[in-house]
Amino acid sequence: MPGDTAHPASDRGGPLSDSPEQERELASAELDREFADFFAEHKDNFLRIAAGRLRNLHDADEALMDAAVQMHRKWPRIKAHANSIALAHTILGAAVTDFYRRRARHTDREVPVPGPSYSAYADTPTVDDILALRGYDGLDRALATLAERAPMQAECVRLRYLGDKEFEEIAACLNITKGAAKTNVHLGLKKMHALMDLPDPGKGDS
Repeated sequence: MPGDTAHPASDRGGPLSDSPEQERELASAELDREFADFFAEHKDNFLRIAAGRLRNLHDADEALMDAAVQMHRKWPRIKAHANSIALAHTILGAAVTDFYRRRARHTDREVPVPGPSYSAYADTPTVDDILALRGYDGLDRALATLAERAPMQAECVRLRYLGDKEFEEIAACLNITKGAAKTNVHLGLKKMHALMDLPDPGKGDS
């Protein structure tokens, strides 16, 4: 009967395919997929960088998960940023620092840095003297001192030798030029040799 004609879902208050709520859900799902793809693409590099600073497999993985949560929350901002990987790298660095500080407070002492757990993340670098020094406490102390005196140089050295990144990748991560990345690696390497009382490396890796 005409009077009994069923009303469409919209008249009954049912969900609409183009309702604001569903549009927001679809947009959120799309952002989740985009973030998942982004994180999967860069996860290995993120983990290598975290391991290079924390020198422990489990600590690095935990710090990376902390960073992943922050990246997911800030994904719209990261996605819209002119240099997405640089912003993600900044978030990762902050997460690693926070993790280190939390662990140091819990133990009331400096976090141990056992060598064997780190070696699994270190690809063979191109500078023989860094290869020889890798895993020694002296290298950790030199990097920590360099980070206090010249943070950009320390980060470039970490990315180059502990993260095994090319200069173009370092430049992208830190939002600097390739030339600046090369200069910071060269100067940082020279300062580390001086801190460790080693022979001057000369021109270094260029």
